[in-house]
Amino acid sequence: MKHSIRKLFFFFLFIFITFQVAAQDALSLSASIEAALKNNYSILISRNDAEIATNNNSLGNAGMLPTLDVSAGISKADVNTEQEYSNGNIVKQDGASTDGLAAGAHFNWILFDGLRMFASRSKLMSIEDASGIQLKMQIETTVAAVMESYFRAVSLSREIKVLDDAISMFDERVRIAEMKFKVGSGSKLDLLQSQTDRNARKSLRLNLLVSYDKALAELNKLMGKNAFVSWQLTDSITISYKPTYEDLKKTVPVQNYELQFGQKQEDIYKDMIKESKSYRFPLLNLNVDYNYGRTENEVGFVLLNQNQGLYSGLTLSWNLFNGLNTNREVQNAKLNWNTTTLMLADTKLRIDQDLYVAYKQLESDLEILQLETENSAVATENVNIALESFKLGSISGLELKDAQNSFEGAQSRLVIAQLQAKLSEIALMKLNGELVK
Repeated sequence: MKHSIRKLFFFFLFIFITFQVAAQDALSLSASIEAALKNNYSILISRNDAEIATNNNSLGNAGMLPTLDVSAGISKADVNTEQEYSNGNIVKQDGASTDGLAAGAHFNWILFDGLRMFASRSKLMSIEDASGIQLKMQIETTVAAVMESYFRAVSLSREIKVLDDAISMFDERVRIAEMKFKVGSGSKLDLLQSQTDRNARKSLRLNLLVSYDKALAELNKLMGKNAFVSWQLTDSITISYKPTYEDLKKTVPVQNYELQFGQKQEDIYKDMIKESKSYRFPLLNLNVDYNYGRTENEVGFVLLNQNQGLYSGLTLSWNLFNGLNTNREVQNAKLNWNTTTLMLADTKLRIDQDLYVAYKQLESDLEILQLETENSAVATENVNIALESFKLGSISGLELKDAQNSFEGAQSRLVIAQLQAKLSEIALMKLNGELVK
């Protein structure tokens, strides 16, 4: 009795541990995306770049704030001195010391620089915005990659399930063929062919398991996992994103992150033109200085010299000619802006074409998915009828094999159609900027 209780205890302990491990290995799509957002190296690098751009966007970096410098120094000298004055006095002393002390503060504020500081400030704000958009683009790219890897793994797991169902059918076919062969109502050829077909599916299943592990490895990498984890994926493939083409033509130009980034680049180069033009104007500085100096001499006419005071003033400078370098910089800035404008126009054209193709692709994939769903139901019914007919001996093993091949093909095409439709959905959502909010 005690032995039975102990066995029962260990049985439930084993079930509990198995359940815990399975729960730990379960992975939803949202959890995989969350892990990638926290740990993906490309996102972390882009986030650092965005933070640097935010730090650089300051009034001081734009040149709008004053500067204040302080300095101090002390000196001491021991020299041999010989002095002869006009009244005939002579002073001669070896090792005469001279002590000095100096301190000061310098305040400078650029009051006018041809409005360059305002152009710089605007440029830094655009750079910060562009860097934020770049971060969103990297997040969007990573999320799309995570979704694609996740659903490829889901699709492979379903293909493995299709093969498992097919192998079960072949097991039944082998059992029936073996029974018929033993009673003399079937040939050994049918039995051997059934076994060969079953083994072929088992071999294909092993290859699919390797592909499934590769898909999980790619998913682990995107999630920033250092070690391979064999996840139990919990989400299935569903298609729910079905916007109209007319709506997409309105939202994509506004929501697409690549277009937003191009527009910010255009703004940056506009400000760079203003920065270059500012060198044609004068520069007005406000200067305020406070200086303190003290010198003590052991010998000489002046034994103590001390000065301190506040000095202030305005400085106006204007470069009238610098070898036409300002004109050259303005022309280059305009050319850079024009290049950015052309690149943005090219991006708009490409995205317009990509949108049309992606929308048509999703439409086609959804139609194919509907057809394959219907084919799968028909093929399932057909193989069930064929298997029963084979048991009754009304059809041959070859006819059953044809029905099984049709069933496998229909199921496999359905899995592929679901994956392809999902990938098309992800591509269209990415174009419309809907993967990252």
